[in-house]
Amino acid sequence: GNPYVWGGNDLLNGIDCSGFVHKVYDHFGIETPRYSQSFLQWGNPVAYDSMKAGDVVVYPGHVAIYMGNGNIVEAANPTAGIINTRSVLCKKILGIRRAN
Repeated sequence: GNPYVWGGNDLLNGIDCSGFVHKVYDHFGIETPRYSQSFLQWGNPVAYDSMKAGDVVVYPGHVAIYMGNGNIVEAANPTAGIINTRSVLCKKILGIRRAN
């Protein structure tokens, strides 16, 4: 429910999709890119049927974290903010990546 702000870097006052993923991974000491499409080259590729909670799902112009049970957590858009209610199949998946 916290706000989405394009280019934002603050989990409480506003963050965008790649900033959200970046901050979550940073909390655990894992370096990530800051821009959504850069995640296509980050970490290791994962097949759809091998996804685990914590994997990064890259969509056209968007990135999210797989939660398990077919759902993602994401900074979705300015209207919804940060949510965990969408299916991993909500958009075309360009790639799935796992931290090294």
